[in-house]
Amino acid sequence: MSLYKTSVAEAPFASVRYSKNEFGFYIACDDRSILKCINAMLLDNGMVGLSDTEGKVHYLIDGRRGGNYALGRVKEKVLKLREPSPSDTGYEDAIVYQAIDTVLERYGFPETLSGTRILRYLLFRLYREPKLLKSAAKCLYPLAREEFQMSPAQVERNLRYAIRKNTKLKEDTRLIMVLRKLHDKTLEEVLQRYGRAY
Repeated sequence: MSLYKTSVAEAPFASVRYSKNEFGFYIACDDRSILKCINAMLLDNGMVGLSDTEGKVHYLIDGRRGGNYALGRVKEKVLKLREPSPSDTGYEDAIVYQAIDTVLERYGFPETLSGTRILRYLLFRLYREPKLLKSAAKCLYPLAREEFQMSPAQVERNLRYAIRKNTKLKEDTRLIMVLRKLHDKTLEEVLQRYGRAY
């Protein structure tokens, strides 16, 4: 059984209500039929979405119902498009965390150290806001302090300890350089695995 129902209607009889799981195909042979079909849809829904060849959706809103109605429909569509759904954000976060975990594992950071957990959190924040890397002591450490209930000095000490314990980063001992290197590797990992940055 198909998830999508397909309805085909001739334009003169086009007063069809449809659900979210249904596609509608309307065959119109002349301008009058096209206008009747669009008018019927506008009367039913107050709005019609038309897709162009690039896949962009253009909305036609029935202005005959008044300016406030049209403005409300525009706001309704714009707000739905602007706000990502929690499931999308959770999926993107999981992808980024998976890439960060892969990079940290590749560099041999032990999961048991609190410095590694702090590093994981900071790399995620850097992925979302790369400008935070410019002033790590002023921006990044306070974020970790709030998350892990530590002072900025404790955050820095735990990070330095995790880096000192790491055997693969012996040449890079400066914290900011390690963060920059791991951030770059995280970006590469996400692009390599998923083809685009989230």
